[in-house]
Amino acid sequence: MSSLYSIEGSTIITLDEKQSVIVDGEIWIENDKILFCGPKKVFEYQGSKPVKKIDGRNRIAIPGLVNGHVHSYGALLKGSVDALPLDAFMINAIASAGKRSPRDAYISAILGAIEMVSTGTTACLDHCSHRPVHTAEALDAIAQAYADVGMRASLAPMFSDLPFSETVPFENDMPSEELTAWLPKTKPNIEAYFETVEEVLEKWTAHPLVNIMLGVDSPQRCSDKLLKKAGIFCNKHGVGNHTHLLEAKTQLIMSKIRDQRGFVKYLQDCGLAGPLSSFAHFVWCSREEIEAVAQAGATIVHNPSSNLILGSGIQPLLSLVDSGVPVALGKDGLNAANGSMFEKIRLATLLHRVTESDSDFWIEAGPMLRLATVNGARMLGAENKRGVLQAGQHADVVLLDSQSITYTPMGDPATQVLHYESGSSVREVFVSGKQIVENGEVSSIDKQSIFDEAIEISERLKRDAKSAVNEAEKMHPNIKSMVKRVHATECGPCRIARI
Repeated sequence: MSSLYSIEGSTIITLDEKQSVIVDGEIWIENDKILFCGPKKVFEYQGSKPVKKIDGRNRIAIPGLVNGHVHSYGALLKGSVDALPLDAFMINAIASAGKRSPRDAYISAILGAIEMVSTGTTACLDHCSHRPVHTAEALDAIAQAYADVGMRASLAPMFSDLPFSETVPFENDMPSEELTAWLPKTKPNIEAYFETVEEVLEKWTAHPLVNIMLGVDSPQRCSDKLLKKAGIFCNKHGVGNHTHLLEAKTQLIMSKIRDQRGFVKYLQDCGLAGPLSSFAHFVWCSREEIEAVAQAGATIVHNPSSNLILGSGIQPLLSLVDSGVPVALGKDGLNAANGSMFEKIRLATLLHRVTESDSDFWIEAGPMLRLATVNGARMLGAENKRGVLQAGQHADVVLLDSQSITYTPMGDPATQVLHYESGSSVREVFVSGKQIVENGEVSSIDKQSIFDEAIEISERLKRDAKSAVNEAEKMHPNIKSMVKRVHATECGPCRIARI
């Protein structure tokens, strides 16, 4: 059914290249596109469709935000991470994720989707995993969760094939066989992974909101065979690829073992570093690695909150931007941060201002917001199609309550959104011209029933995983010792703040 909306009287933060802000503006949405965006009473609709008018006089309109890196499995594991470095977090995540059914995967994904759209995120890249192994049924369930909410999602099924002990630089701190006995011993089936992804890719290829790409995990966790096959797969199907890259200093050490040139050149040789590629974190990168990403045309996804929670380090955002690398923003799993992208934009802003003392180089509000809109859209293959409020772009629109305490009194609108907004002011959300949030509530699903089922599943997973989590925690002293040793090593750039 075709639709026509008119949003009248709002303050519009367009996020175009000129950073245009329209006070007392008007947005017309026809079907999935913005028909007009500009001052009020300039545009006159010539058609005969009935118009649904939305009073925008107490609203601030912004483009929908893009979450460039999320793990949907983490929504059922909230509050489970504190004071753990990344590599210890990894084994806890393996232990606590548990064995899940497709329904479990659906509930976890839809729970995260509810939080994202309720706080202004209209699209995400889900680096999704499923225990014990990926299945077509589980991936279908995750895709269906996003479709049911009505938000955009690119699914990148996460997969690796090397045992944990071979993916981190253990030396004298190597855990004993007794401590690692609980870890999976069966080598994952590479062929089965690609067959599953191909099956789901074909099913969802024509969907207007959800698509499938490749998500092999950080290269130190993958064999040469897996990564080279992944590159062939991406080239054959014309799909993008997404992975963690140089998230922690331990990964920097492992990159030198794999290829002295660094991981970016190595991935490029595998066919996994190009304009359709995106790399999450990219904290422990050298100047040479930054230049290699710029030349490859790949996108970097900055995840400031999880980098801080896990003590991974501070990404050199300004160096990336100055080198012409497109940087998008992500939140990572809900087991390591809340779902509001407004917080992530703000953290990214504040962090680069304490790594560069010259304020002339600081990125201002409008360009920072564009990282989470324009650059996020580019990463998802929608460059010049989404991310700006202007005629012809997809109608992914978020309306904020300008009468809330956040905007009382109103200063510069973009600055206020950047430094004050938490997501609590979100009132209406449109995705592809369809309204999916009304008065702050997701309109397409029964939220309470999802919450009730999520609590029940979460409690079951905790019970089932208790023994494995206890075993994982016995490895923490070895892992922490390894991390301390690595950080004491003079190798590569320093990404840890020292005062």
